[in-house]
Amino acid sequence: MPRGMGIAMVLFDKLTRRNMLIRNGRLTMDDVDLEALADRFGTPLYVYSESHLWRNVRQLHDAFHYEHVPADLFFPLRASSNLAILQAIGRTGIGVEVGSMGELKKALTAGFSGERILLAGADRPPELLSHALERGVRAISTDSLSEIETLSTLGTRMARPADILLEVDPVLSFPNHRPPTPYYLKSGIDRHDLLSFAEQTLNYPGIRIRGLHVQVGTYRWKPETLRRVGEIALELLEQIRSRLGVDGDVLFLGGELPLQVQELDLPSSDEAAAELDQDLLAARTLAELLTQYDRPLRFVLSPGERLIANAGLLLTTVRQVKSKSIRDEEGNITDIVRWLIVDAGLNILPQWPGEPSNRAALSVTRAEQTHDVPFKIGGPLYDHRDYFRDGAQGSEYYLLPGNTRPGDRLAFLDTGAYVLEYMSEANSFPRAGAAMIRTSGQVHLIRHHDTFRQLVDCDVFPGKYRKEPRPHHQVDL
Repeated sequence: MPRGMGIAMVLFDKLTRRNMLIRNGRLTMDDVDLEALADRFGTPLYVYSESHLWRNVRQLHDAFHYEHVPADLFFPLRASSNLAILQAIGRTGIGVEVGSMGELKKALTAGFSGERILLAGADRPPELLSHALERGVRAISTDSLSEIETLSTLGTRMARPADILLEVDPVLSFPNHRPPTPYYLKSGIDRHDLLSFAEQTLNYPGIRIRGLHVQVGTYRWKPETLRRVGEIALELLEQIRSRLGVDGDVLFLGGELPLQVQELDLPSSDEAAAELDQDLLAARTLAELLTQYDRPLRFVLSPGERLIANAGLLLTTVRQVKSKSIRDEEGNITDIVRWLIVDAGLNILPQWPGEPSNRAALSVTRAEQTHDVPFKIGGPLYDHRDYFRDGAQGSEYYLLPGNTRPGDRLAFLDTGAYVLEYMSEANSFPRAGAAMIRTSGQVHLIRHHDTFRQLVDCDVFPGKYRKEPRPHHQVDL
């Protein structure tokens, strides 16, 4: 089992780095009492810090500027497409990456101009391509000749050439790179086929090849992964330049940058250094790649988790506290597992197979008390798989105050990315709301909790739209 620790001694400086403090025994974020926030809006509730989001963007920009790396950041909407979050991101000046008509419309609604939008994704139907060209998006990533044919027809008809990036599968295989997921198996041109693909692309009018898109395929790269992917991409850029005369000046390295997640036993000074070093190391790696390429080149990066994960947390309420004996074959008790059942399960905070998150769970209600008693934390779903597995020091146990009781609030840290879009209505539980603490100190609700009406809004059933007497047991919508 993981060892215990006192938050007041170990985490005070660490929480400060996330604009969090312990006041009057309770946890605050940006000087806002999280317990009061849970009372005001209800739980489960995601809470985002606008100032921390801006700090993340600024820190990455500073790292690239320090290493003299020409790089543009594009926030991927699959990490979060909430309009209030997009507006906050828009005020930093960076762009967005979209992968569907819905995401494109959200980006435009949030105020992004076409020049600040990249279109990628696995399926781009003609109506999406047409809308993207009409809006003048920065570039469209593609790996399909049928798409290129459609873009050629549209671009010629509009008298507006389509700027494209050819998406390439780097086909990497070495210890520090996670094996490809099904997404990457279905997307990307085999790098050995790129030259032939690019040559065929040149036969289509109304198309301009601006560069390459290489999707790395892991949430947390190692620097050697970034270096090897970059080297392969530069070799491919040189091939299409020397053999086909295509002078691409954009290299889109999709996927995450190295990410510093919340480790409870990592001293805050070490965490700060590690976070800074990882950004600088990524920037330095890109700077070294530039020395290997004698043509003008601009990098494009889309680190969603790096930008927003640690700017958000999830507030939950403890519903039940119970213990369960573990016995051997002879019936002897070998262990007693303490369980907390909270109002947010995998329907609210999904966990991706093979992707360790190391999200810390802290007591909001008893923040200043020692967190030294191991608990397992389960959600409300009637499903034995609905419990969290990313506990302290790689275990399934979370260290919390021993006197935790029903009604207490917990906070899961570093949960700002890839959550709002992936919540489900399992067991017909409503999806969670979300709030944002603005730089002004004001708190705004940016997503309502689902209502029962929303749970059934897409269902079609007799009498749904008719005004007629209903059985006495029918629930009002």
